[in-house]
Amino acid sequence: MARPVLIINGHDYAAYVEELRPSRNDLDADGSGRDVQTGLMYRTRIAVKQKWEVKLLRLSEAVHRQLLADISGAYYQATVLDPTTGAQSTRTFYTSSVPFGAQRFDRNTGAPVYDGMSFSMTER
Repeated sequence: MARPVLIINGHDYAAYVEELRPSRNDLDADGSGRDVQTGLMYRTRIAVKQKWEVKLLRLSEAVHRQLLADISGAYYQATVLDPTTGAQSTRTFYTSSVPFGAQRFDRNTGAPVYDGMSFSMTER
């Protein structure tokens, strides 16, 4: 079985991946839109970008803090398995909203853990 690829700023988070959902985002020029008389769509695509929805398994406090540091800058480098080529690809992404996940406490150690952290990575 193939292993997921999720490397952010040089840190490998593949072991914590529950789900990766890639999608394509088209960016259109300002003049794109529908003709109000004919209903035909006219568009000028100026770029195609990737967006990844990331959902993670339980994270220790240390891994959680490292990941937050890795995605907290304005931009960061991430390597993923590109669905269009089947090869690993490193791109520049940004993340604007990060639900931290449910904060729970390990019954044996009392240390905080985070369940279900998720976020979107949008290509710059």
